[in-house]
Amino acid sequence: MNYTKSYKTTDEQLLLLKSKNLIISNETYARLKLKHIGYYRLSAYFEPLQYKQDSNQKNTFLPNVSFEDIVSLYYFDTKLRKVVFEAIEYIEVYFRSQIAGIHASQYGAFAYLNKENLKCNDSFFNTLQNSIKKETQRSQESFVKHFKKKYNSSDLPIWVVVEVVSMSTLSKMYASLKTSEQLKVVAPFLGINKDVLFNWFHALTVVRNKCAHHARLWNTTLGVKFEVPKKKELFQNITLSNAKIFFCLNVILFMLESIGEELEFKRNIKDLLHFYPKVDLSAMGFISNWEEHALWK
Repeated sequence: MNYTKSYKTTDEQLLLLKSKNLIISNETYARLKLKHIGYYRLSAYFEPLQYKQDSNQKNTFLPNVSFEDIVSLYYFDTKLRKVVFEAIEYIEVYFRSQIAGIHASQYGAFAYLNKENLKCNDSFFNTLQNSIKKETQRSQESFVKHFKKKYNSSDLPIWVVVEVVSMSTLSKMYASLKTSEQLKVVAPFLGINKDVLFNWFHALTVVRNKCAHHARLWNTTLGVKFEVPKKKELFQNITLSNAKIFFCLNVILFMLESIGEELEFKRNIKDLLHFYPKVDLSAMGFISNWEEHALWK
C-alpha cells in the first residue's frame, strides 16, 4: 500500500490550511469546528474554493476565501439535506400506502407471496422475496412482533410489510406490480408514465441514502440520473444536468404538489438559498431565473 500520510493534530491541520492561503481570522473557532466536524469532511468543500487541479496553484485557495466560507457552505449542505430528506419521506410514505392498498384490494393480504399475482420473472421474484424476508425478520417494530406472536406466522400482510422494508425494496415491490396496478399508483402524477416513475423512485432512493449518511448534495453528481419525461413540458427546460440536485428538487416539488403534500418545501428551499447568498447555484445544476419557472413561482 502506497498511502503514507500520517494523522495531523488540529494545530497541524490549521498550519496546513494556512499554507494553502486560507484566511483564518479566528483560530479558536477554527479549532472548534475542525474538532467537531473533522478536517476530512470539511475538505469535501475545499475544491470549489481552490484553483483548478490543472493550475500551477492547485490545492491553493482562491483570494479572500476564509475558513468561515467553508463552514458556511458545509452548514448550507447540512440544512439542504434535512429539507430534502423530510420531503422524500412524505413521498416514500405515499408509495408505501398506495402499493399496499392497491395490491391488497386486488389480490389480498398475502398475494405478494405468489408470483402469479405479480409481473416479474423468477429471478426478480426470488430476489424480492429474499429482501422482504430478511428485512421483516430483523425488524424490531412492536407491531411486527405482535403479529408474529398472535398469528404464529413469519409471513406478514402487505400493509405491514411496506412499513418495515427499505425504500430500495419498496421500489422493487412497485416494479413487480402488474401494469394495471402501477398505473393506479402513477395516476396522480399527470404526464408521468409508470417507467419514468420507477426511475424517479430509484433515483430518490439514492438521494435519500445520501441524506441519511450525511453525504454531500451541493455540487455532487448523483449516481443515478433522473429521467426527463418526454411528454411533460414542465421538465423540458429546467435542467443543465439531470444528475444534479436541482433536477431532483424539481421532481420532489412536482411529486409533493401532485399528492397534496407540499409542506412548504418550495418556501424552505427558497429561504435556504436566500439565507446563503454566496452558494454557487450553478454547481447544483440550477438554471438562470429558476424562480420564474412554473414550478417555483
